[in-house]
Amino acid sequence: MTAVAAAAGRTRGAVRGALADARRGWSPYATAGGALAVLAGLAPFLLGGAIADDTLATGAYEALAATGLALCVGLAGVPSLAQGAFVGTGAFAAAHLLRHTQAPAEVAALVGALAATALGVVIGFAVRSLDAVRVAVATWLLSWLVALALGALPWLSGGAQGLVVPTRRLLGFAPTPLVHYELGVVLTGLCALALVALRRGPFGLDLAAATQRRPAAAALGVPMERLRVIAFAASAFVGGLAGGLLVQLNIVADPTAYGPLLSFELLVAVLVGGAAVAFGPSAGVIVLGLIALAARGLGALAPLSGSRFEPMLEALLLLAVLTTGGSALVPATLDVLRRFGLSPKKPRRRVAHAAPPRRAAAALRARGLTKRFGAVTAADHVSFELAPGTVTALVGPNGSGKTTVLRLLAGAQAPDCGSVKLGARDLTLQPPSERVGAGVVRTLQARGTFDELTVLENVLVGVDRTRRRAGALRTVTSTPLYRAENDVARGRAVAALEAVGLEQKAEAQASSLSTSEQRLLELAAALATNPAVLLLDEPSAGAGDADLQRLARVISTLRDRGLAILLVEHNLRLVNETADTVVLLANGRVTATGSPEEIAASVAAREAYFGRDEPGGA
Repeated sequence: MTAVAAAAGRTRGAVRGALADARRGWSPYATAGGALAVLAGLAPFLLGGAIADDTLATGAYEALAATGLALCVGLAGVPSLAQGAFVGTGAFAAAHLLRHTQAPAEVAALVGALAATALGVVIGFAVRSLDAVRVAVATWLLSWLVALALGALPWLSGGAQGLVVPTRRLLGFAPTPLVHYELGVVLTGLCALALVALRRGPFGLDLAAATQRRPAAAALGVPMERLRVIAFAASAFVGGLAGGLLVQLNIVADPTAYGPLLSFELLVAVLVGGAAVAFGPSAGVIVLGLIALAARGLGALAPLSGSRFEPMLEALLLLAVLTTGGSALVPATLDVLRRFGLSPKKPRRRVAHAAPPRRAAAALRARGLTKRFGAVTAADHVSFELAPGTVTALVGPNGSGKTTVLRLLAGAQAPDCGSVKLGARDLTLQPPSERVGAGVVRTLQARGTFDELTVLENVLVGVDRTRRRAGALRTVTSTPLYRAENDVARGRAVAALEAVGLEQKAEAQASSLSTSEQRLLELAAALATNPAVLLLDEPSAGAGDADLQRLARVISTLRDRGLAILLVEHNLRLVNETADTVVLLANGRVTATGSPEEIAASVAAREAYFGRDEPGGA
């Protein structure tokens, strides 16, 4: 009984915590969204039969499929044209299950969703590393392949007649169009809430970072390819679920209804309505419904079918949005509200400082690192050690191979030979994400902030590498463990900002920071990964005298905390103020190692920077 009472107490505490979080996060926009959802549910009664229930139900399931597509387009930035194929896969999988078994309607829809998910994983894996243009082409081809397969395989599609689907009770109700419509509205609302939760959580932040600056996200260990596959799978699941229910509404599985045109229409709905906002895809579906009415009106004026005008008008609408740089419908409406001062203020939450757990001190050892690019040897048997609690500066003239060596240490490039070890752990073949997890993280020579995120969100991308309960499912359901870890993560992000002196600008947009502050923000994001080794690539770029002193203090503080720091730097003043050891690189080779004073006075340094000494020269 004691254990039961304790579990009940934890459950009550978790529920109270969830309600408190919901109250803090509630806004006028949330109220407006709830009101719109209620109006959507009452639409069949408010319209008084002006639009048939089956038409409304079809629109609801299309809104569900479009909202699922937004998981790819809005979160992952992937212009998928495969959603129609996922809807068709779900529809025919559910149709065959219903025809050949006594499976309940809900189970058939779920099986259709799982079949579409399997296809989504395959296509997601295939396009995981492609750019946006190639993803669009590949997914468009998939839509055609599914359509051609349905046309070429009568045993699968039922031929020109399609497959007649037996009707079964749905959630205990007779499967009327009204029941289908209300179910579609509820599922679309839940999917929209999931979209919001994912966008605000670690999953969405990581994808936003990778979409904005992929190299910077990779340097922080963001597993972009894996996240893309998950986004495709989630999008396919929702599309397949919509298809599995839609086919039961229509009673006939028509192979011509799930072709590339459906994929195009769903993408248009997402882009026109707004891919990254909760009800943007649904608004886009409504716009397409209005276009269908307009097409029928034009068809009545001309000796043509309205169905021929509809795709033309949809294409013109999408072309207008893309070529004029106009905002999507829902984001544009929100911008207007903000200009009139109706934008809700984000509730400020007090965040407790939370330091990350200390990693065991370990040295990073490079042994014989070699990297060739054709006839050029950028790194030639480079060996040195980064000890905990020390700053090692890697210096040399332009083209000496400094950045190449740093990239080899970080895993951004694989060496032709040689090894990289952190303590006893061999990292030589490990990708950047694994090295970040092990405690080796770098900053980039080029600017690496995510401008569309806030300062705090930039650092949270780094903190996400230390989280263990931040999966997509936990994020959507906001489990007690997820929320507890979320508070700790925010505390760690604030602690990282305090370490570089940016805690007062946590809610500012990253794009509003000065160049030197953006460099410090990159350092804070790297620090938030809880590293043992920091690899800094020219952190003083664009820094003035005051900024340089500030950066030197930060680096010295991090060294005193026990971090091993590699400083690739041209500014010798920063090197002299912070470095314990200097490694001199020339033509890809280590030519000298010593203190800053010893290297400054060495013949090797004069030869590297000014050419070989002449006899009798100074």
